[in-house]
Amino acid sequence: MEKSLKELATIFDILSNEVRLCILVNLCKNYEKNVGSLQVCAKVSQSVVSQQLAKLKAMGIITSTKVANEVFYSISDKEIISIIRNLKIAE
Repeated sequence: MEKSLKELATIFDILSNEVRLCILVNLCKNYEKNVGSLQVCAKVSQSVVSQQLAKLKAMGIITSTKVANEVFYSISDKEIISIIRNLKIAE
């Protein structure tokens, strides 16, 4: 089924933020990471990464798993994985 223009605009809006894109690219490459690992790659504060992770989680794009005292994030939206891999930035 084809996506509506509104749905496509939402996807492009998600990918247009540099921190969110960095998070998603890294999760595509590594399957799952914790906030600290994502903060290092995004080169922003942990609170900025946490804010963007919360947005992505609220949109249903990522999911989290708690292991002991750490939370690991992974992409749950297969379409986002496909889009990022097609951009050839997650190889």
